[in-house]
Amino acid sequence: MSLTPLHTRMISLRLIWGAGGCLVAQGRIFDLRKRGVVPLAGKLQGPGVVHDMAVRLQLDYPSLCIRGIEPSMSAFPFAPSPATRGEGCPDRLPDVQGLVGASLRDAYGSTLMETVGGPRGCFHIFTLLRLIGPTIESVAAREHIRRPSDGAPTSGSPLFARSVIVDGMKGEGISIVLRGMLFDLYYPPGADALPLEEEMEASFEAAADLEIGVPSMEIATGSGRVRRSGHGIEALGSWEPVAAVDKLVGLTMMKGYTAQVQQLFAAAADMAPLQHLLFTMAPTLMQCFPSLAEELELRPRRAEGPHAAVNSCHMWRADGPLVVAGIGEE
Repeated sequence: MSLTPLHTRMISLRLIWGAGGCLVAQGRIFDLRKRGVVPLAGKLQGPGVVHDMAVRLQLDYPSLCIRGIEPSMSAFPFAPSPATRGEGCPDRLPDVQGLVGASLRDAYGSTLMETVGGPRGCFHIFTLLRLIGPTIESVAAREHIRRPSDGAPTSGSPLFARSVIVDGMKGEGISIVLRGMLFDLYYPPGADALPLEEEMEASFEAAADLEIGVPSMEIATGSGRVRRSGHGIEALGSWEPVAAVDKLVGLTMMKGYTAQVQQLFAAAADMAPLQHLLFTMAPTLMQCFPSLAEELELRPRRAEGPHAAVNSCHMWRADGPLVVAGIGEE
């Protein structure tokens, strides 16, 4: 199959020990558009970096209560302008401070939604926080079992790193092929003082391929596999197919997709990283559409996510400048 690159999304998370035994988490979301020109809010957006956003969390351990949070945006689609009535993507970043004191263990999802979800914040910062929350909780639970309570970790010592990369490509006709990769790296205690070949305690890799029909948004083909590796960078495991991913074929990647993935893996807690990869593939699919604007003859606003985008973030809120002014509509 001849494939044309459209879009790449990367999400990364690094977890290290901070001063006084706290945890420091650094997450980043990065979107790279590889094709197409999209006029939005009176400006042309061509190929290049669309989103580059990050958060830094300081967490008490083992409670996982948020002690501090620092969000940032290096690249974003909407800067303040007359067309946006002076509003911009970073405007609601200060609101994430409302999460200080919240625990990743107790109703974190609902707290996140009530604080910065939908029209109350940035969708991409929300997505990043939503994905890294349960990941940190899982890693902390593993660490609590492994490390003696009196073991004092060294500040700056790495604990965990995750990389998720999803590439979107144009397939035959106007289908979209998504190829995703997730890599989890677990460090042993005191990894910062160990030789390079001993820095890896274990790793988990997941890969998934989905082909989606357009405009039906139905999954035409799907496959997934995982690999678990042991101590040391040379202790590679073998790839194993995951039949559950095949069962996504025939389902739609629109509303209800996340719940369907959760249902498929309800009895497979050890496959949570693969679930996170599959979750990331849905928003990556939507980011691909601006790169297909020419083939689909999309209106500019529709290329960014049609009317489903209303209330997805504070810039696209129902009473916001983009929706009220009909930015991008003819």
